[in-house]
Amino acid sequence: MHCAYACLEKLIVARHVSDCEEVYPTRSELGALVRLVNEELYRRIEAAEGTIGSLRESCAA
Repeated sequence: MHCAYACLEKLIVARHVSDCEEVYPTRSELGALVRLVNEELYRRIEAAEGTIGSLRESCAA
């Protein structure tokens, strides 16, 4: 979570423009951000599938 936040922070707010490490996110920070987004997306898809399943059961009854 910390790496994902650091990645977002670097993408949004550049502190020291002359220092590439401060401006550009590292590969591990970008990976952490993508993992976090994928986990949330998966969680929402699962919730939507559960809701759709419940609706189908309700309509079939």
